[in-house]
Amino acid sequence: MKNCILLVFFILFITNINAQDYKYGKVSKKEVLESSHPTNPEADAAILFKSSKTYYDYVKNQGFILTTEVHERVKIYNKDGFDWATKEISLYTSGSDDEKVIGVKGETYNVEKGKLVSQKLSKDGIFTEKVNKYRNKEKITMPALKEGSVIEYKYTIISPFIFSIDKIQLQYSIPLDKLEVTVKLPEYFIFKKHFNPKSTLQFPIKESSKNVTQNNSEIVRESDSRGWVTNSRSNNSKFVYKENIFTIEKEDIPALKNEEYVDYLKNYAAFLSWELLYTRFPSGAIENYSETWDNVVDKIYKNPEFGKELSDTKYFDDDLEEVLKGKSLPKDKMDAIFHFVKEKVKWNNYVGYYADNGVRDAYKEGNGNIADINLMLTSMLKYAGLDANPILLSTKDNGIPIYPTRTGFNYVVASVKLNNKTILLDASDKYNIPGMLPDHARNWLGRLVKEDGTSEWVDLISKEASEYRTILKIEIEEDLNINGKVTNIFDGYYAKDYRDNFMGLSEEDYIRKLEDEKGNIVISNIENKNTTSLDKPINESYDFQLSNGLEKIGDNIYMKPLFFLTKETNPFKASERIYPIFFKYPSVIYNTVFVKLPESYEVESLPESSKISVNDNGAMFKLVVIAGGGYLKIDSVLQINTILYLPNEYDTLKEFYNQIIQKNLETIVLKKVG
Repeated sequence: MKNCILLVFFILFITNINAQDYKYGKVSKKEVLESSHPTNPEADAAILFKSSKTYYDYVKNQGFILTTEVHERVKIYNKDGFDWATKEISLYTSGSDDEKVIGVKGETYNVEKGKLVSQKLSKDGIFTEKVNKYRNKEKITMPALKEGSVIEYKYTIISPFIFSIDKIQLQYSIPLDKLEVTVKLPEYFIFKKHFNPKSTLQFPIKESSKNVTQNNSEIVRESDSRGWVTNSRSNNSKFVYKENIFTIEKEDIPALKNEEYVDYLKNYAAFLSWELLYTRFPSGAIENYSETWDNVVDKIYKNPEFGKELSDTKYFDDDLEEVLKGKSLPKDKMDAIFHFVKEKVKWNNYVGYYADNGVRDAYKEGNGNIADINLMLTSMLKYAGLDANPILLSTKDNGIPIYPTRTGFNYVVASVKLNNKTILLDASDKYNIPGMLPDHARNWLGRLVKEDGTSEWVDLISKEASEYRTILKIEIEEDLNINGKVTNIFDGYYAKDYRDNFMGLSEEDYIRKLEDEKGNIVISNIENKNTTSLDKPINESYDFQLSNGLEKIGDNIYMKPLFFLTKETNPFKASERIYPIFFKYPSVIYNTVFVKLPESYEVESLPESSKISVNDNGAMFKLVVIAGGGYLKIDSVLQINTILYLPNEYDTLKEFYNQIIQKNLETIVLKKVG
């Protein structure tokens, strides 16, 4: 028996020695020396520990305040993980009320000459930025950062906005080794919990409760008619309430898996949101806070920084009359107003659905936030007699709202109804045209708001296919070198992507992009048309010489039907899929190749023409090869009609691309004659 007791004590002793200590300041040398993450060796960084504690404090003469304590310990494996050494804390402000960060402290740990050393965060590493009138940002930048460093910091957020608990992040793009979350709610606040329905992870919540006693004490002074204090006494009172406690403890939370064709990876991260349904205080009736989308939109519209800005027209009426002169067709009016606003007011990179500068000042100063620009645009379109309304939406980095709340939206665009079609307009983007939204704003659904207070959901994803057409003319010389000309035509979102990615590049960088993945190629005589004419397709052409586009074996020549246009690898390589497959927009890619054959060669064999489709023509590929008169003509079409595929459709889509690649790799064989 004695030996058993000793064995138990020995096991407990060894366990305590090896147990990880997550108390602040207890970073170990072992953590700093760890060279890669044990379960995710490719991770640039990892969160070793995160603790989040949210609770309500009762303050005399003030009532409840919302407090959140955060403690994080992060391992930096390499330079690509350095971004994780900067922490940004978003703080809400409204009028005289604002959230504050207190008690910030941090340390960076390194091993130097075999010893564990640390450097504390100084005041110089803490910055406060004003984002807009509703948001401030506290930024913490850790010192003495090196590859292998471990950083640790703590801070507390004090919030007067007791009816709104921030979303609690439970998963990141790097591994999270240990997570502890605690939320304590007085019985007076009734919240509903929401997990991200897009996440595949499960986080069990442990629920408990306890009674909390709050003491109220004050000094009561009695005075006579002259105002002199004759007596003073302490008046003590207390009240007891039940506190509901919700806790999550979880280890080994995997990083978000970066997969091809994901709409926005962070939208699939696990999180916990809290929706306030109602409050029930002892001295008052139940007050309902549960919202519908119509309630949310109505409150936004009635805010002066939204609805009033839409009705203000006197600052632009004279200028707009000049812009509209000679234009009678609704589309011409829309186009003219859209381009006028784009040129008149530039975006200051701040989002929001409430005007920041105010439309008058934005118009005068020539810059503003998203609401300044697009509420102004909506107002002008209405002034011109068009059926125009604002559309509230959430950008991709703001997530997809899962319950009605004003914070679910953070962006606003304009819309015009023409010929029973709703046309979306965002004048903040340099290369936008009517009917287009920038990528960050194409986030599924938006809420169209009408003057009469009604609202409705509208699709933010374009139904029209964008086209990318390539014409490749090739002449094969007798020495088997290839001379050719490429013409590319970009329309729709392909033209916008081209302008976003290529405009402003140096000639050297531009040529480097063109030559990428085309083999041993030399490009010359580049011409571009319509790059600044946003309502027209872009036409790009160039000549080239290619020295490795063919393979000669004996007297035969082997060539791929599409030459360097051939895609040889499947974008879907994984054996299984976690997230839905999302193509940014419907698209059609046309490739036409004309080949002039050497006079001493003729065609021996060609790939068989074929058509492949999936999901009732949700995606389709066609290849047609024709030979005659010393020439070849190869036509291929890849059409994506359905842009969203669920994970259970992954194998079908993966096989579809496998078949495309196999078809593209089938060779054309030429044989020598004479």
